[in-house]
Amino acid sequence: MTGVLPRGALDGMKVLDLSRWIAGPFATMLMADAGADVIKVEGLLGEDARHTAPSLADSSAYVHHYNRNKRALALDLRDPRSQEILRSLATDWADVIVENFRPGILQRLGLDYETLRQANPALIMTSVSGYGETGPESDRPCFNTIAEAFSGAMSLTGDASAPPTMSGYFAADHGTGLYTAIGTLLAWVERQRTGVGQRVELALTDAMFSLLGFALTAKMNDLPFPDRSGNRDSATAPADLFVTADDRPVYLDAGTDTLFRNLCEVMGTPELADDPRFVSNEARIDNLDLLHDRIETWAASVPFEVLRSGLDRAGIPFSAVNTVEEAITDPQFRARGMVAEVTTEDGQRINVPGMVLNLSATPGRIVSAAPPVGRHTVEILHDLCGLTIDEIDELRRHRVIVTHEPGRAPSNPAHAQQPVLEDVRIKDEVKAP
Repeated sequence: MTGVLPRGALDGMKVLDLSRWIAGPFATMLMADAGADVIKVEGLLGEDARHTAPSLADSSAYVHHYNRNKRALALDLRDPRSQEILRSLATDWADVIVENFRPGILQRLGLDYETLRQANPALIMTSVSGYGETGPESDRPCFNTIAEAFSGAMSLTGDASAPPTMSGYFAADHGTGLYTAIGTLLAWVERQRTGVGQRVELALTDAMFSLLGFALTAKMNDLPFPDRSGNRDSATAPADLFVTADDRPVYLDAGTDTLFRNLCEVMGTPELADDPRFVSNEARIDNLDLLHDRIETWAASVPFEVLRSGLDRAGIPFSAVNTVEEAITDPQFRARGMVAEVTTEDGQRINVPGMVLNLSATPGRIVSAAPPVGRHTVEILHDLCGLTIDEIDELRRHRVIVTHEPGRAPSNPAHAQQPVLEDVRIKDEVKAP
């Protein structure tokens, strides 16, 4: 019906999001998309990501990418009154806490899991850190690219003739974010059975290590597996990047015997499929340079549309290498709803990525842009913590909290010298490049 929001699978879940940057906010955004009520807790000036380029709608594209569908609470966690507010929310309201503080910070504040679970046995706390809470590296700080380097992922990325390179999309952070969501939901399912919560602990480096794919298992068992191989697939051939006559880069994958035979037909060289040098995947891997040259010569002789027509008819997986701008405007992503529009507090309409998961009965929804710092402080303190308006005003005057009302500048604006949460900041997320 018109005006009725679609139900989400996590409707009723209440989440305190104490994380910042990517992994934690990404996980809690996925929960919010699925209907969870997520409160993002920040320092008085907002998390560092709010001040990261490029700016978007009085904040940052960084923040708008990972914090839609959330409410915003801003307080100075170093003040005992703020700690009491957070303790009240954790014990009387929250089902889940997601945090990525440096190990020991929450314990020092009396907000660690062992303390909170005494008052709220059903509480789930998911803790993300760079190297985890055990092991010789556990006290070290870590960001996305550090995790890529430490895990071995960087050694697999790039051309063999060039130095190792980072991924172009913060692979460790996003992989950790997915694991964070999965781990939290596993604990949630168990809580439905037992009524008891638990702690979920994971590390950025562990997540990246696990995502190395079967190269990891091969090397664990002393099997041969190349490190950097550029655009070539190290396991099947041909699978590589080629450039057409009109300079369009195209990636094609014809690594099975059937697909390779079909490719040979498209190239007008069907005899290659029966050539002993190319008759099997093993043979093609052994003669990869020669095979690459054959396909490269053919691709360079035909325009993209001709290549596209032939490969489509033959059922060979391929794609032109799109820029991000080209992908955004591609009709396929538009048809899939992967470009969504939200309205910010000041009325600006901005685009954000759509939802990947499509559930038939509980699809979830994207209903709001990332909120300004402290946008919901008043309603959270009044409705959930039971504070009176006078008590809230007192906290505001003493710079314990920040409030933001539509059409008005935030209380305690950024030019004031205010204590912020960042002194007890995380150690596991990536800074902007």
